[in-house]
Amino acid sequence: MGGRRRRGDGRSTGVAPTSPRPYNAAVFIVPAQDVGLDAVARCLDQVVAQDPMAVPVDAADVMAGEAFVAVGDDGEPCGVGWRRLLGTATVVEVRVPPRCRRRGAGGALYERLAEDRAELLASCDAGQSRVRKFLEHRGFELAAMVFLQRWDGGPEDVPRAFRSARLGPPADAEAALALLRAAQADRWPPPTATLDELTDPEAWVQVAWVDGSPVGALSARREDDAWAVRGFGVLAEARGRGVGRALITELMRRAATDGLGVVLRTDHADEPLMAWTASLGFWTFRSWVFYRRGGTATP
Repeated sequence: MGGRRRRGDGRSTGVAPTSPRPYNAAVFIVPAQDVGLDAVARCLDQVVAQDPMAVPVDAADVMAGEAFVAVGDDGEPCGVGWRRLLGTATVVEVRVPPRCRRRGAGGALYERLAEDRAELLASCDAGQSRVRKFLEHRGFELAAMVFLQRWDGGPEDVPRAFRSARLGPPADAEAALALLRAAQADRWPPPTATLDELTDPEAWVQVAWVDGSPVGALSARREDDAWAVRGFGVLAEARGRGVGRALITELMRRAATDGLGVVLRTDHADEPLMAWTASLGFWTFRSWVFYRRGGTATP
C-alpha cells in the first residue's frame, strides 16, 4: 500500500501511509496524520449526518491526540478512532459511518487503540444499542452513566447567587487544573479540561476564593450554541457555602447575555447534585454510558 491512494475520479484522498497495518483484506489502520485533517473531518461529519445519535466531534481535537483512521482497500477513510486519558484510564472512541459498517473497520480500530493498555474506558449514548453490544462483545462491562444537562434562559432567569466567594480568572493554569482535579476527586465524572484549554483565551475559566484561599473552579468552552462545562467543582471542606452556586450562575449569566445555553455533566446516581442542578433550572437531555475493560479504578 505504498504511495498515495486515489479515488475513482482520479483525485487523491491524501492517504500516504508509510507503514499501514492490515487487519483484514478490506481495512488498513494508519495514523490520522497520514490522512490529514480534512479527510478526518469529512469522515466524522458523515457519521453525524447519517447517525442521529452521534455527538459531533471537532476533528482538530481528535487530531491533537493519538488518533488512527481505518482505510478501505479503495483508499477511502471508513472510520476514525482516538484515545485520551481520563483520570488513570485510557478512553477510546471510534466513529464509523453507517455506509462503512460491517466491514471490520470498528473492530480494527478498537484493536489498535487497545494495544498496550491494561485498562480501557469507552462511552456512547445510552440509546446506542448497537454500540453497546459491540463493546460488550469485546469484553467491556457497564461502569457508569452520566446525564448531560442543559440550561437555556435569559438574564432574568439566572438564579441569585450568594456572595460567599470572590471569583476571578486563575493566575496559574497548572494550579487551576490541580484544583479542578482535587475538587472533583470524589465525584464522577472527572474534569475533561486540559492545561491547553485553561490557557486558551476563548475558554471561560474562573477560580473561587474564600478568605484568600482557592476552594473551587469552573472551566467551560464554547461549543455550538452553548457553553460546555469541562470541569466544575468545590473542595469538600468548602461545600455548602454557595461557592458552586456562585461559579455556575456566573457562567449562566454570561451565557444568557450572549444568547447561549449551558451544558454540564452529572453522575446519574448523585441524587443531591441532580436535585441541585434541577433547582437552578437544568434539565436532562441525554444519557451517556461508560464501559470499562480491565482495571479496577472507578471511572
